Amino acid sequence: MKKVFLFILIGAAFANFVTAQQTEQGTDSAEQSAEIQFDTSATAGADSGSGGWLHENDGEKHYLAAAGGVVAWNVLLCSYNKYICNAPWAQVGPDIWDHFWERKCEWDRDWYWTNFVLHPYQGSFYYMISRGSNLNRLESLALTTLGDLSWEFLCERNAPSFNDMVYTSLGAFCVGEMLYRLSLEADEIHDLLGLAVNPTRLYTQLVTRQKPRGKSGNIHELSLSAGIGNSVGHTNLLGYKGDYDATEIYPVFATPEIFIAYNDPYGHDSNDPYSQFEFRFSGAMGKGSGTGSDCNFAELDKKLFYDIRILSDGMLVSRAPDFGENKDTTVGIVMEYDFDWHSYYLLSSLAPGFAIKQRIRGDDASFEWQAHLAGIILGTSDFYYYRRDFDEKYAVDNREGTSAPYNYNIGAQTILRARYRTENGMSLSAGFRGYAMYDFYNQLQFLTSGERGTQAGWDLVGIANISAEFPLSRRVRIGFNEELYTKYAIYRNIDDVLQFVNNATVFAKLQLR
Repeated sequence: MKKVFLFILIGAAFANFVTAQQTEQGTDSAEQSAEIQFDTSATAGADSGSGGWLHENDGEKHYLAAAGGVVAWNVLLCSYNKYICNAPWAQVGPDIWDHFWERKCEWDRDWYWTNFVLHPYQGSFYYMISRGSNLNRLESLALTTLGDLSWEFLCERNAPSFNDMVYTSLGAFCVGEMLYRLSLEADEIHDLLGLAVNPTRLYTQLVTRQKPRGKSGNIHELSLSAGIGNSVGHTNLLGYKGDYDATEIYPVFATPEIFIAYNDPYGHDSNDPYSQFEFRFSGAMGKGSGTGSDCNFAELDKKLFYDIRILSDGMLVSRAPDFGENKDTTVGIVMEYDFDWHSYYLLSSLAPGFAIKQRIRGDDASFEWQAHLAGIILGTSDFYYYRRDFDEKYAVDNREGTSAPYNYNIGAQTILRARYRTENGMSLSAGFRGYAMYDFYNQLQFLTSGERGTQAGWDLVGIANISAEFPLSRRVRIGFNEELYTKYAIYRNIDDVLQFVNNATVFAKLQLR
């Protein structure tokens, strides 16, 4: 380990020496105005034409700095888990590194938050280090993949994980490109906020002697909201004759939310991945239902309600066809990254697909709609009544008992959105997320009886919502949101499941842009 640290220090010092000889790079010549008019012409130019995955920023590439940063991040993270946390899985050494290429890969079911949020975030550091070293998107994704593989095979005693390799590379690209762009926007407020959004700049700016490159002033919509609500869940085990808690009530919870639309979703023409994206992050916490999950935190789960969501879609390539006057249209390829972690269910997906978005402008109002159809590369859904240990027949042999018994799946998803907005700030919105997810065989969990494959089948999920907002002032609005989650799980050899969850919320919103 000492030799590895020495190698990193030497590499970083050499990279610093090389970059010290280079000419200080200038900033973009085009100044951003205080008020940005988002139309097709505004999003063309640097983000169009010859852009895309190979789009080059002005400035010298620093391959050594990028590679050294990725290695240093792995060493730092592994050392923290090994020496500070004393984690058993991090106790790596020559016995792991010897013939590491012969290690057999498998699916893991670590803590849900770890697998589908922390792993993409970990990988986003590889990606942002590469982008901050002035590598293009394709080079950054390639280095991110190498960083992920080295972590899986060299930094863990656990078997290398198929799902981690997907989410820590492709998922990291989604998260990393959004954070990289948002850190440039945050610089307009304060450099410290930019560093908070993208901490890898502490390394790249020191070693390369340059700030990350790219345009700012691209935030089309930004809002913060806070609300209170309640949730009710109901489960029907179709054909099951025993007793179980069919209905759970979560009487009250509080929820904050941030929503960002980066560049105008309507009339966007660009070859650059994530030159337009929408990002929504919300969290909720409140009183539990009294019926908790079957895990090491079962008692806490009975007392606490939680609902954490990360919903995003980024345009990989888009065109703005002309469908007539007063219509702004975007068509193109989109990447969906969704994460839901509710007290009653689990749901996540990583899915590329096709999207069409259109705004129809009137004299004093507008109507906006979107339709997305995507193929799920890898998704997850909860297995059988989400961890409720009500019958030994359905119990899962879950590693260490800390994680939800969830299935990995593939399939399709669709997103539909519509919003009517008036000039004074009143709006009515409706949305739908639909998932058809197949639990493929070779990732299925074992039941405590030793059976495998009993729970194979389809998970059909729909989440519909309707909301309204009413202005109190130019920036402040109040509103309500009603949401219905429905799941129909079709299993083999065990009873099917029909579930409903209703969330009702009232909220106040600060519309910053």
